[in-house]
Amino acid sequence: MAARVFASFAALLAALLLAACASGPQANFSGTGTVQSIAEIQKPSQAGSIVGAVGGALLGGWLGSNIGGGTGQTIATTVGALGGSVAGSTVGSKAATETVWDVTVQFEDGIARTVRTNQRPTFRNGDKVRVSGDVIQKI
Repeated sequence: MAARVFASFAALLAALLLAACASGPQANFSGTGTVQSIAEIQKPSQAGSIVGAVGGALLGGWLGSNIGGGTGQTIATTVGALGGSVAGSTVGSKAATETVWDVTVQFEDGIARTVRTNQRPTFRNGDKVRVSGDVIQKI
């Protein structure tokens, strides 16, 4: 029984670690510049990934616990929970996506930086903008 609890805990921990690995462009700067490009991105949802990973781990662990007995059953439970976690995370992240925009801005210092924003752009390529964090405003 303790082995099953440990296996389930390990699978949940693995699922959370996998979900935390997703990242994109970070906006830790501010200033003014000119918009160079705008790309609409469908980003996998971290919430969907976590829910899928937890659900997959539970289902995989339960299925694995119904195979064999003794040490073999413990191994099957662990493998089922880990495999279910990975599969569930993948399915969950693809099922729920978010739309974000990667905006490349040529700042006045001459450096082009990409800013990821959750707000639909109200500007176009060539427009002058002010950037503060992940907020971009036309000026």
